[in-house]
Amino acid sequence: MGLGNDLSKFIPKDFGKKKKSIAKQSSAVETSRTEPSSAQTELTKTNVTEPRDEIKQSTVAELDLPTSQHVLLKRHTKAVSALAWDAPGDSIVSGEHGPSINLWDFPTMDHTFQPFGTIVPYEGQQTRAIKYNASGTHFICATSAPRAKLYTRMGRAAGECKSGDMYVMDMRRTNGHVSGLMCVDWDPQRDSRFVTGAGDSTLRFWDTERMVQEQVVVVKTKQRGKVAVTACAFSANGSMVVSAQCGGISVWPSKGPFVRPVQHVDNAHSSDTSLAFVPASEHLFVSRGDACVKLWDVRNLKTEVAMAEGLVGNESIAFSPDGTLLLVGLGSGSATPNSEAMVAVLDSSTLNEHRRISLGEPGDVLSIAWNSTINQIACGLSTGSIAITYDPALSTRGAMLGITKRSRTYVANTSTGPIITPHSLPLFREDRPVSTKRRHDKDRADPIRSNKPSMPVRGHGKGGVVGVNETQHIMKSIMKDTMRDEDPREALLRYAQVAESDPKFITPLYKETQGKPVFSEEVEEPEMKRRK
Repeated sequence: MGLGNDLSKFIPKDFGKKKKSIAKQSSAVETSRTEPSSAQTELTKTNVTEPRDEIKQSTVAELDLPTSQHVLLKRHTKAVSALAWDAPGDSIVSGEHGPSINLWDFPTMDHTFQPFGTIVPYEGQQTRAIKYNASGTHFICATSAPRAKLYTRMGRAAGECKSGDMYVMDMRRTNGHVSGLMCVDWDPQRDSRFVTGAGDSTLRFWDTERMVQEQVVVVKTKQRGKVAVTACAFSANGSMVVSAQCGGISVWPSKGPFVRPVQHVDNAHSSDTSLAFVPASEHLFVSRGDACVKLWDVRNLKTEVAMAEGLVGNESIAFSPDGTLLLVGLGSGSATPNSEAMVAVLDSSTLNEHRRISLGEPGDVLSIAWNSTINQIACGLSTGSIAITYDPALSTRGAMLGITKRSRTYVANTSTGPIITPHSLPLFREDRPVSTKRRHDKDRADPIRSNKPSMPVRGHGKGGVVGVNETQHIMKSIMKDTMRDEDPREALLRYAQVAESDPKFITPLYKETQGKPVFSEEVEEPEMKRRK
């Protein structure tokens, strides 16, 4: 006899404990992205001599790009201008075109993807750059203020750079920047050293242990006045520092001397330029500006090694973990972008474009970062969102931890039943142990235990005590006691005649029993005896 379909699904088919499997397919559908159209993946112009028809687009599978799925982190209200991963890939720090910086921790997130903290380095100052050190214990934040702030990975302030004197003309004589910061980067060989660039034509090297500057580099150009150092980057071995200012690029030794740059080139880009060293090379770095990307060799800056054009935007760039691929965030070039956010994938050695990847979200890609440990890419958009792309087959942990984790539900118990507190009754109440000092203070406050004398009653009498009014007080001060001013002899003589005529005390008692008193008579004595 067969069972109906409605009944068979409730009857188990085998014995033993069943393991609950997480429905990853449903979460993958929610975070999966659609591939861009052929018009969006059109190749850009390159300086390679190979014909355009023979250049073939590489697929995402061939490039091993973790871009099959993505999640959105929505907390910023303005465009995301800075992103930084820590070394393990468990947390990310994001800054916006505003004062707020959000801290994201993926192991503690659920499917709502909310940050665990928000910090404001300086009120009203835009965040321009955020960088983690090599160990991931601290990150430095550069805003439009002249002082950089150092934070721990949990968001606690660990130090602050000093600002210089704006009235000193020689920038070498000041202890800090006098203009807003533009860029910052850590020394890959020392976790306690970083460099900052600002709009006062200087590069300054700082020590995090004492938070003082070690060296100062004054950048000079053909233009008069001060110029802004828009970008700076350390080489892989930390021996060189590259800076970009007013369209020019300079190469400096990281330990000096800083009199003049080792290499310099003018008119490499426009005023806004971003820089990044190739991870697998100690001599090659990439610059971006004027809607193009250029590859340079620090040993010879007379001409670029390669160039790719047609890449709108001057935002940051990111390399793959092995340094073979270069990711470039694209923009629409308008204040109100209406197209999807795109990322161009280039070959880091030739700058040939492999393909363009659509994030499926509107806006421009202003910041981008690729974490090598978890193999995930973070893209900051102009809409205030952060897109984290990943591939379940290539990526680990990171944003994948919170996709299937549901938020905790708290049920408020609104029912109020009878409350029984037997120890509140005097019969069951137990006195708590009290210290001697507290018991003494309590006894002093009690007027009965401390035998406090009664205070004089003002006004009408009450409680059996006669009150003293103001009139009685005044009359008592006027009618003084004059007993001290009287003569005691005169006071006794007033009663002498009364005592003689009407004796009341000792004299009447002896008057009947005793005769007339006999007093001694005066006897004449010799004159000589009386003199003695």
